[in-house]
Amino acid sequence: MLAVPYRLVRALMIAAGVVYCSLILEAIAGFPLNVHISFLSELSARDQATSPYARAMDLISSLLMLAAVVLSRRARAVRWEIAGVLISTALFAIGTMFDSFMPMDCAPSVGTACRESEAGGQAGFALMLHEATSTIAGAGTIALGVFAVLAIRRYGWGGWFAKAVALLAAGVVVTQVWLGSVVAYETLSGAEVIAPGILQRVTTVLTCLLLGTLLPALRQACTR
Repeated sequence: MLAVPYRLVRALMIAAGVVYCSLILEAIAGFPLNVHISFLSELSARDQATSPYARAMDLISSLLMLAAVVLSRRARAVRWEIAGVLISTALFAIGTMFDSFMPMDCAPSVGTACRESEAGGQAGFALMLHEATSTIAGAGTIALGVFAVLAIRRYGWGGWFAKAVALLAAGVVVTQVWLGSVVAYETLSGAEVIAPGILQRVTTVLTCLLLGTLLPALRQACTR
């Protein structure tokens, strides 16, 4: 597995984790959205001043992840768990890339008309496309977390750092599944749930940390 340009791939993944962390943009913009009820993807909505920056961050992070995956294809003796990590990272990146091309027309949490349009099923094709691409990215993130745990386990868990990253990956899976369940419940029942925005920001931070630490953790596990 280590017959890859390790330092370059590590740098790409760390950069992807930093750039994907749209909480940085949210903080710089002065928290324009209510963090309790909004989703970070609303920063990309066409009616938001942050839209070009948020979309650029998604695009750049996805390109960095895809570059890391392409470079890692040179790995020798790739086990199925590592192949799963590469494929799920690519899936996550592709979903994120299409997110950058297909933002929502408006941010539901800040616009009454936008919320009413969304509730009435009239939000338009852009919203449906965004939901589809976000689902792809979310599925890729869950798969990445699962395969990360399996890969580290395959190599005997490694040292404390590898174990900590495995726990982080498990946290990504749990919070992403939890968030998906919350969104599904809200969509099907029409009932509002408590602070989904906080949960989404937590899972985003965990995902960013996982992107930046996974490769060093796998290397530690492999070399023990």
